[in-house]
Amino acid sequence: VHFTQGDAINLKEIYTGYDLIFAGNLIERLYDPASFLSQIHHRLTPGGILVLTSSYTWDEEYTEKKNWLGGYKVNGENRSSYDALQDILKTHFHEFSPPVEIPYVVRETSRKHQHNIAQMTFWKRKHP
Repeated sequence: VHFTQGDAINLKEIYTGYDLIFAGNLIERLYDPASFLSQIHHRLTPGGILVLTSSYTWDEEYTEKKNWLGGYKVNGENRSSYDALQDILKTHFHEFSPPVEIPYVVRETSRKHQHNIAQMTFWKRKHP
């Protein structure tokens, strides 16, 4: 195992050829999540799997509101973050399994915890 650290939106070219990418609770902490999602297919082999988890808890501390995925109306209808994921990823991926709800706890202090639920989605890269 080899660990590296970097900006998920500006990864070096050497980070390609993966069969699986797991991005756990990442997109809501990126400054430009749509850019990450629209480029991630370059990192996967054809047929490779992308697994995303997110609670979609957007925060302007990490992501400017204009870059949030979902949370607004289109033609009078609510647009969710999941809707935005589907639109961005459909060009290079197909969703091969329904989303799964994943509960998790975040410890803030020894006496305070947050109970959250992330949505896990499963995407397979299309063959070019």
